[in-house]
Amino acid sequence: MDTAEKVDWAALNVHAAGRPARRLVAKAIAAAGGDRQPGVVLDLGAGAGADSLQFARRGWTVHAYDTDDTLAARLVENERMTGSVEFHHTDIAAVDAFPAAQIVYSTYTLGLLGPTALEETWAKLVAALPRGGVMAVDMFGVNDTWADRPDIATLPLEQIDAMFRGFHIIDRTVRDEDGRFLADKKHWHVITTLARKLG
Repeated sequence: MDTAEKVDWAALNVHAAGRPARRLVAKAIAAAGGDRQPGVVLDLGAGAGADSLQFARRGWTVHAYDTDDTLAARLVENERMTGSVEFHHTDIAAVDAFPAAQIVYSTYTLGLLGPTALEETWAKLVAALPRGGVMAVDMFGVNDTWADRPDIATLPLEQIDAMFRGFHIIDRTVRDEDGRFLADKKHWHVITTLARKLG
């Protein structure tokens, strides 16, 4: 398996451009109080942008971060949105501080930062959320094929729970199954946590 730096993310994101938004988008919005007063979302590793665009269609202001700029070409779709997407073409780990937001959202991305950068970035993301703000994120678990790689953060459930101290966990799902990544067979162990910040 190639390292994250060698993966052709542009090709992967173009291929994924037609996929629907994940159900986690709707769950995150509901946990944040629904669409009555849409706020700000941080979408980390926005990829082709399906989830960012869905947040914006529902009236939310999205700060979408990715090292690949596939999403940038799709922002003409802003004309059909009540919200908006501001694209940040950057390495998430290089961001000094994130804008204040009601939702922090990230799928299949944070673990790619590696253990040290994940810890540093996590602190910044928690700081961006007010009391009542929602975290909706994936982490790679210890059964994942990538668990033996030092450049990817794969975490035991106890460590993930420790990261969510000061949060109320609303929902958690676990994907622990064989699948594929690009042309390679891969075992996915992905722990998705939806949580609300308590203080």
